[in-house]
Amino acid sequence: MWPILPDWAKKPRAGTEINRRRGIGMKPGNNTSKPRRSMMLPAVLVAAVLVTGCWDRTEVNDIAIVLASGIDKEKDGYRVSILVPLPGNMGGATGGGGGSGGNRPYTIDSETGRTVREAYTKLQSRLSRRLFSGHRKVLLIGEEAAKDGLTEIMDIAGRVAENRLTSYIAVSKGKAYELLNAAPKLERFSTEALRELLKSDAAISIQVKDVALELSGEGQDTLLPYVEAVKTEGNNKPNEELQISGYVYTSGGKMAGIAKGDAANGIRWLKKSFKPYLETVSVGDSFASVTIRRGKSSIKPYLVDGSIHYKIKAQGEGTIIEASDSREYEERQNVELLERQLEKKITNDISAVGDIIRKKRSDIPGLGALLGRTYPSRWREEWGPDWPDAIGRIQLRVQVDVNVNRTGMFSKNVGAKEQPDE
Repeated sequence: MWPILPDWAKKPRAGTEINRRRGIGMKPGNNTSKPRRSMMLPAVLVAAVLVTGCWDRTEVNDIAIVLASGIDKEKDGYRVSILVPLPGNMGGATGGGGGSGGNRPYTIDSETGRTVREAYTKLQSRLSRRLFSGHRKVLLIGEEAAKDGLTEIMDIAGRVAENRLTSYIAVSKGKAYELLNAAPKLERFSTEALRELLKSDAAISIQVKDVALELSGEGQDTLLPYVEAVKTEGNNKPNEELQISGYVYTSGGKMAGIAKGDAANGIRWLKKSFKPYLETVSVGDSFASVTIRRGKSSIKPYLVDGSIHYKIKAQGEGTIIEASDSREYEERQNVELLERQLEKKITNDISAVGDIIRKKRSDIPGLGALLGRTYPSRWREEWGPDWPDAIGRIQLRVQVDVNVNRTGMFSKNVGAKEQPDE
């Protein structure tokens, strides 16, 4: 066995890499470190030049962030409006209207053009900062522009890479630029108030990408929330708040009408994503308000003697929010009475949407796409080319099943006095 030597007794061999670094065993004039350094120096200098800066940089002070855009129809083309925040007027929470001296923390500007892009370019030509739409939250379309057609508007929204396809989209009552000028009190920007409404349970959330896909698809029409500015009541100085009052349905890419009330509730059951909402029904001589917490539906096409039929099956769960009658909802027969009233009401809501589909030729739930997947050959040869007319002859069979499984403490009126025993 070889003895184990301490580290200080180990003699490094000449010619190894470690010896070269230490200079051991190297002949004078044979040091290769200097030539290696001389070869690396130009590469280091070139790399330093390349990474010293960004030739295509964009400074924050050079851009104007567009939070919302509005598109209106004019006689000679389109009007494009933008809402841009003013950082200098933001101020603190105590500054009037969000800025010092009560100045608005944003500015709104607009311009007209023969096309949407031409109007946008003319607007850019008089601004000192480059408009940046990468953070746009809402795209608002005026009512007249929606009636004229959504195809050109959605073309520019999807063609320019900077535009966000996840921005919320809606149709305004009247002009879009007028709605952008609304001044809700709870938010600094009308855009922020509108975005919160569009993503809440108050409406079915519709984004730019959803509208683009539905317009380019076959056998379906798109749907958009309908927004208006309303004056608040109960105040000497009424505020102007934004409100979602229904849905704009289209036919052939153009606005065909507005669904409100019962029809707007029925649309919730026919879209893919269900949003909770409140249903109020009459029970005897009084009313009960129930929140439909969960809901789902299925739509299946079938043929009867060659005519097109659809079976719509809806299922939901509800919670009693308010019951002004004296019924004991702990008793099953009273709950079943309420469930029957809810099922009748929801059936009427969905039937109201069916009337719109047939009369306005608006395929809101995409019935044509479902029919094409079920009967592809007949769709291509018979129904597809003439779908706007064929949809007017369809029949709907609606079946609703609602389960009220949370009655809470409303089964007993806590304010009512107990009746004395006889």
